[in-house]
Amino acid sequence: MLMNPFSSSEQENFVIAMTQLKQGGHYVELGAFDSHAGSNTRVLEEEFGWEGVSFEIDDERKAQFTSNRKNACYGDALSFDYNAYFKLNEWPKQIDFLQVDIDSGYDQAMRPEGSAYTSLLGLIALPLTLYRFSVITFEHDTNMYFRNQSIRDAQREILDALGYTLVVRTIHEDWWVDPTVIEPDVYRPHLRWEVL
Repeated sequence: MLMNPFSSSEQENFVIAMTQLKQGGHYVELGAFDSHAGSNTRVLEEEFGWEGVSFEIDDERKAQFTSNRKNACYGDALSFDYNAYFKLNEWPKQIDFLQVDIDSGYDQAMRPEGSAYTSLLGLIALPLTLYRFSVITFEHDTNMYFRNQSIRDAQREILDALGYTLVVRTIHEDWWVDPTVIEPDVYRPHLRWEVL
C-alpha cells in the first residue's frame, strides 16, 4: 500500500486493497474539499488512472480542484443529475468507489457543531437502485455531535438494506463493500469495529 497516503485515514489504501490495485476504475466523490492534501481520490486518479467526478460546494476549493486535477468537479451534490451523467459518460453499472463527506461546506454556517445531515441527503440523491458501488466511505462524525448518531444509523439502514457489508466502523466514518464483487477473503482482513 501507499507509504505516504494523502487521505486523513488512509481511505485510498482501503479502496486500493478492496479493488486489488485496479487500473482505470471509476469514483464519485461527494465532498472533494482539497484536491491534494487530504484527498481520498488523488492517488486513484493520478497513479491508477481512474475516471471520476467530484463535488465541492466551496467555490475557491472547486476552482483549485479544477485547475490541478484532470477529473471534473461540480458544485452542488444534492441537485446533480447523476443518472444522466453516468449514462452520458457511459459509466459502468458497478462503480468502484463512492465517498460521501459533504457536511462541513454545506452545514458550517447553519450547524457549526458539525452536522452530517447533508451527507445523508447526498447519499439519498444518488441512484442507488440503478448503480452499485464496490467501496463506499461515509463520514458521519458521530464523535463531534450526538445528533449525528441518527445520521450514522440512517445510512447504515440504507446501505445494509441495499446489501452492502460494513467492514470498518469508527467513531467518525463507516467503510462499506459490495459483497457481490468483493470476496470475503479480500475484505475480512480489514474488519475493524471501534467501540462507539
